[in-house]
Amino acid sequence: MDIKLMPEKYKRKGIGGGLSLFRSGPLRIIVQLASKANLWFVLSFVLLIGLVLVCFGLWGYKINLDKNKESLVQKMEELQAQRDLNLENDFMELKETIENFRKILDKRIYSSNILETLEELTIPDVQYSNFKVNFGRLLLDLKAEAADYNSLAKQVIIFKNDSRINKVNLFEVSLEKSGWVGTNLNLELNPSFLYE
Repeated sequence: MDIKLMPEKYKRKGIGGGLSLFRSGPLRIIVQLASKANLWFVLSFVLLIGLVLVCFGLWGYKINLDKNKESLVQKMEELQAQRDLNLENDFMELKETIENFRKILDKRIYSSNILETLEELTIPDVQYSNFKVNFGRLLLDLKAEAADYNSLAKQVIIFKNDSRINKVNLFEVSLEKSGWVGTNLNLELNPSFLYE
């Protein structure tokens, strides 16, 4: 038995059949637009929720950063309070003292090298009665006496031929009362051997 709630004539005309109205005509376009609008609405709503969640996440991250910043500031203040400024100043002064001492050692002049050089280069017929050193200009002034002019000439030649002496100047050669030949010698020293 077939029970029909709607006669066939009404179905064909499109009256009363709820779904048949949406399959054709202007309502179909409205339904399609409504379904597309729903899709855009859903996508917009999801995007809005996503943006709200991102904003809340960034806001929470900022709060967390502010807390971390406050804790770091507190730690820095605690560390600052633990510093011993006097000890730090002492260390800085110690460092400067060590650096200055190192410079002095690097530029230290070994004056004993001058005496050893004079002893090594002086011939037996020459002696010195006066001795002055200018370390700033590396000059050595000597009042020398030689047994004769020949010995004085040999001594000057020995000084000129030595690499530790850059220049030799001879002043005021005279005959002393003792019979020896007196003179003033001015030697310009080579600094290399004075620092060794």
